[in-house]
Amino acid sequence: MSARPLLLLFLSGLASCVSYERDDATPQSVAAIIDARVGGAYTIDEAIELALHQNPRLQALHARLRAADAATTVPLPVRANWLGRNESVELLVDPIALLGLGPRGASIDLAESRLLEAAAQLAVQRWETIAAVVTEYRIYAALQELQVADLDLDVESFERAGLASPVAALQLRAAQARSTSEQAQLARERSDNLARLRELLGLPDHAELAITASSDDWLQQPDGTASELVARPDLSLAATRFQVADAEFYQAVTEQYPSLQLGPNISLIGNPMRAMAVLQVPIGMHGLAEAARERREATRADLEAAFLQAKREASLSDQQLLATQAVTAATAAGLAASTTAFDAARASIEVEVDAFAKFADAATMVMRNTMEHRSAVLAHVRAEVQRAVAYGWPRTPQQSPPQMPEQQS
Repeated sequence: MSARPLLLLFLSGLASCVSYERDDATPQSVAAIIDARVGGAYTIDEAIELALHQNPRLQALHARLRAADAATTVPLPVRANWLGRNESVELLVDPIALLGLGPRGASIDLAESRLLEAAAQLAVQRWETIAAVVTEYRIYAALQELQVADLDLDVESFERAGLASPVAALQLRAAQARSTSEQAQLARERSDNLARLRELLGLPDHAELAITASSDDWLQQPDGTASELVARPDLSLAATRFQVADAEFYQAVTEQYPSLQLGPNISLIGNPMRAMAVLQVPIGMHGLAEAARERREATRADLEAAFLQAKREASLSDQQLLATQAVTAATAAGLAASTTAFDAARASIEVEVDAFAKFADAATMVMRNTMEHRSAVLAHVRAEVQRAVAYGWPRTPQQSPPQMPEQQS
């Protein structure tokens, strides 16, 4: 082989300016990275900042956004032929593609649409992550307020003294079992709460996690207007997916038409330079264009479905918030009344001979109300955040693409 084709091969290699870098990722290596992280004490703002920086789902979407931005540099194909018999080189380029029009222009539009889609996906994940962190912080605060009445009483001593009937003794033992169960349930809720927070913050299970209470006005309930609803990040994502499908349809349409490549034929032995032209005629491309049009129609329906789902979520969240608020108020009142009765029964059991049955009844009631109130409080906390999220809270700025490219030429 002569040196000329080798030289052409070398020059074509210069067009590739990104070199391969070996990397490796295994469950073991990822576990080692996570285990090396340390926790600390976080306010809600610090926790959100850490989650936005360290949450792996957000990290993945940041990388996909950078990938989509890099993909907006749409290549310009230049065809080079070495003709050994004629000792000449042909350099061919599509002038339409060179101007950023035709199929290449459609590819540029499609790449920019996908960049917007990647930015919208990141905005949705940020929205969901912030809401999840706020939910866990509010659950943590609510759990700190919940207490279980002290039912520690030696039932057997009252039975031996003949001061407790068999039914009353069984009743109090059942209430004590409920107390033990409720304490275990609260411990599990607190453990689950911290486990969910550690996952959101990208922390290992052994990392220290101390939570600083947030102010009650951190969660801002939207007014519940139609304009707030349509501004939800997930609806913006559905809209950008339609734009992507529309760009794909346009690209498929442009690829149906012939393309022309022009360029010189350069002789390597001193003959005059000649003009060359190559006409490429695609056959049977209409099927791909029809398919792209139907995919665009599907994304239009997906956008409509996303809007209807958002409307349903908003309507249900309004009713859910009102219902859980009413239930929480009712259980709080019931717990306050039963706690007062229980305290009175505990005081009377010390001085009244026949007060054991009254104490057993009060213990049963206070434990029933304690369990109901715990479920109501946690449901209300979640309903508050869900209602705010249903109308697009928190209003975080949508992640902008790193740099929106100008029309390529």
